[in-house]
Amino acid sequence: MAGLGIGPSDFGLFEIDDPDARSAALEAKLQPKLADIGNHCVAGLSRVAGRGLFVHPGKVARRKGVAQDEALVTFCESPRGYRGLPYLAVVVTRDHLHARVGVKGDSPCREAMQRALTREAPALSRKGKPFRKLRSFNDWNFEELPELAPAHTPAFWQELADDLAPGADGLDVGIAWSREEARSLSLGDLLGVFRDLAPLFKLLANASEEAPRT
Repeated sequence: MAGLGIGPSDFGLFEIDDPDARSAALEAKLQPKLADIGNHCVAGLSRVAGRGLFVHPGKVARRKGVAQDEALVTFCESPRGYRGLPYLAVVVTRDHLHARVGVKGDSPCREAMQRALTREAPALSRKGKPFRKLRSFNDWNFEELPELAPAHTPAFWQELADDLAPGADGLDVGIAWSREEARSLSLGDLLGVFRDLAPLFKLLANASEEAPRT
């Protein structure tokens, strides 16, 4: 099966020192590739997630003097965006490609997702293999990867639940491949990892659907 099309030159864009030049290169070269990956895998991801998902290509943030450290494409149930909702994401950084599950931004759903994750923490800790390479990317410095998460412990999942409290940082976890591994990664490989992450996404998505809307 063909690879994803993310290669050394794409990772190399993050080595551009000038923030404006890096942003322009990411916008012109990498984001279109990620959007293409999104369009190719959204149907498969929708099957994995058990619900229809929409593709949301990432936007390159242009902040004076600040170089962007990642580029991404996200998937969620809303056509309007993923703020405050559970999402799946394919993320590229200087040295890695990630498959992630996250919730960022406040919404009326956060409290319901927090309760659901607290309730299911013991069950998630017993999942074993699907989460053995899980890492938390909250407050990551975009350099060395965070340590592997102790996903076999209910306490880890409770910490993630605490991060979902209204006003807290939110949730950002996933699996990472090195730039060397990413060269041979296929769409099927990517979907396979998202299948492993699906129990967490489904739990959050179901909770968000049941939450009262304001």
